[in-house]
Amino acid sequence: MGYAAKVIALDDVRASQKHQALRQQLHERFDQWLDALEGQLTEAELTLPQVSETIWGLRQPLTASIAQTIVEHRYQAEHRRTALPCGTCARLLQARPPVRRTVETLVGAIELERPYFYCRQGQGGR
Repeated sequence: MGYAAKVIALDDVRASQKHQALRQQLHERFDQWLDALEGQLTEAELTLPQVSETIWGLRQPLTASIAQTIVEHRYQAEHRRTALPCGTCARLLQARPPVRRTVETLVGAIELERPYFYCRQGQGGR
């Protein structure tokens, strides 16, 4: 009988590896959140309202860390970008050192870092 050969594309392998890396980072973030939760739920006899309030109080750090992890993972190439064409004059701009910013989102505060580009000739930044 014949053998069925399965061809795996290199792009598929890379996509799978990136997906697994993202999942691992998300699991690490969730583990950190669980550690914080356990640290706050120290009483032996907790009521349902106490448990609910504790989880509610820690929800934004969890959702913000998940969003930050996804953004960092999804835009890795942008973080490493060293040059970018000016949108006005098409001159190739060199990256300035990355700048860290805190952005308030619906799920909490997220810290982002990215390079900046500025063209003196085109008088614009990107």
